[in-house]
Amino acid sequence: MTTVLIADSCKPSLVMTSEVFKDKIVGTVVDVATTGKDALDYLAAKRPDLCVVDFDLPDVDGPALVEAMRKLYDGPILLTAYPSDMVKQAVEETLFAFNDASAWIAKPINFEILSEKIDRFLLGKHRLERRFSTEFLTQLVAKAAGRGKRAPKVGGKVLNISLGGACIKIQGPLKVKKAQELTMSIQLPSGEDEEGKAVKKKKIPSPSATEAKIKAKVAWINSKGEIGLQFAKLTDIQKKQLENFFKAQASDDYLAAPLVGPDTRVTA
Repeated sequence: MTTVLIADSCKPSLVMTSEVFKDKIVGTVVDVATTGKDALDYLAAKRPDLCVVDFDLPDVDGPALVEAMRKLYDGPILLTAYPSDMVKQAVEETLFAFNDASAWIAKPINFEILSEKIDRFLLGKHRLERRFSTEFLTQLVAKAAGRGKRAPKVGGKVLNISLGGACIKIQGPLKVKKAQELTMSIQLPSGEDEEGKAVKKKKIPSPSATEAKIKAKVAWINSKGEIGLQFAKLTDIQKKQLENFFKAQASDDYLAAPLVGPDTRVTA
């Protein structure tokens, strides 16, 4: 049974959005939150299949709520809003790294547009996080087999990366298996060069880059010497550094693809 959470304080919008889901997916259960706090309290206890968040809630704006929800919920989140320059700017600046919420839906809700988003992100399991091509070099370190034994490590090249994971071409022997835990070391760009100017359109770190060690697990392995990593958790600083890097890339550097496997955070 499909469950959807709709966070919206406008009753007509709630009714209209609910009807789209019920017509689209028979038997859909629609739960409602009229404030951002109610939505977060709900997600602390339950995991719906999809969330719809309105931009203009009484206690918080939509993009800020979406960011808070990401810490509790890794499923698809759609944003609705009455069109304005303020909405466009807020979405571009805050939700840039995500496919679902950045593809916001204009009010009044159009059945066909919302239906298409349901097909893409709920039924089609389309990737939620945008991934970007890179030329980062990395070192992967696995856990040692026992006390006194050296931890296996290997270099590699990060082919693409998102806030949820990375695809890496391994440059040497490293025996890994699915779900194995690894540490990935990369030089994350600071978002500024040595003169304090914003870094633009660079696929490699600036001279002011800092080393980051990211905990991850192996999501998939293929026969070409490539592995997909799912990040365990980024620190706020690491997340901000990656977002700065993403924003510096040209739009044609962005890669979109369906999911590989059931986890919405897996990068292929």
